[in-house]
Amino acid sequence: MIGPGEWRGSGPAMGLSSASRPGMATNQNTEIKMKRILMAAFCSLSMACGTAVLAQAKPTTLKFANFAGPTAYLTKGMFEPLIKDIQDDAQGTLKIQLYSGGSLVKAEDTFDAVRRGLVDMGWGVTGYTPGRFKVADIPEIPFQARTLREASTGVWRLYEEGLMDGFDDVKVFALVSSGILTAHGVSEINSLDDFKGQRIRAAGPLASASVEALGIIPVGLPVPQTAENLSKKTLSGSLNDWNAVYTWQVLDFVPYHIDVPMGSSTVFLVINKRAYDRLAPEAKAALEKHGGANFVDRWSEGLGGENERLKQLLQQNPAHTIVTPGEADVERWSAAVQPVIEKWVGSVPQGERVWAVYTEALESQRGAQ
Repeated sequence: MIGPGEWRGSGPAMGLSSASRPGMATNQNTEIKMKRILMAAFCSLSMACGTAVLAQAKPTTLKFANFAGPTAYLTKGMFEPLIKDIQDDAQGTLKIQLYSGGSLVKAEDTFDAVRRGLVDMGWGVTGYTPGRFKVADIPEIPFQARTLREASTGVWRLYEEGLMDGFDDVKVFALVSSGILTAHGVSEINSLDDFKGQRIRAAGPLASASVEALGIIPVGLPVPQTAENLSKKTLSGSLNDWNAVYTWQVLDFVPYHIDVPMGSSTVFLVINKRAYDRLAPEAKAALEKHGGANFVDRWSEGLGGENERLKQLLQQNPAHTIVTPGEADVERWSAAVQPVIEKWVGSVPQGERVWAVYTEALESQRGAQ
């Protein structure tokens, strides 16, 4: 028999809910508050992680200065496909914006613009700034490299061997050669001898010295300025590769051509160091993959093939005459230029080694397509 106020069992007292008991209510309120705090913290962490992922996914943009026109072969056939391949391999971390036609900087100002960070990336020709890149002048010597691949291999080999000067302040993507230059005249010419005493465009110090050794007056000009000077008749001719005479309208003024290897120019593709250092690892890896020796192959096959195609096209044009000099003439001109080579080799640090590395690289590619 249960008396008044008594109860049995191990559960809550009959007639009293857990909510009405002060100790248990406090515990439940504390638990609810903790759950709310943890949920808020989880949401904040999720939002922070989502923001970080979005920020990481946004690609870095590099501005690429290209002084070739928007429809030129170098733009459509070389740089646009190159940029696409790099971006694809960068896994969304890199975008390269190409500015063509010299819209950002002039051809001769490209290197300094990249070095100073006015643009992030660009290409140019070392011969446009005479005296700045001493070893890079080497492909300007005529009658040495016969193909773009030979000269490009020689230039890159010198860089790999640590013999190229002037590039310490930038990230070098690649060093290659322009197409092999040939001679083009406004009046009928059947030999380089016909240029004696006349003014022709020859960019770069070694190119100029070699032309002078042949009795010709060199005029140093960036290629975009050549057609204008030919039209004004301040030049009697020009040294250009076949692609350049088409790209920069030189062909409009020079119906006569001497097909002999008159040297080339070192072409650089460089990136601002600070811009490069900020890139994601995937972007750097993509640039490394497509630069250096791999770009030498790409450039040689692409621009080398385009030069050969344009030469054959011009051979079929009755308005143009292409003369191929005999071996005896080439040997005679080579002998005339030999003192220029000897003087240059003597003026360059490790000159003998530089010349050996370059000429051995040419020989290693001789006959390669």
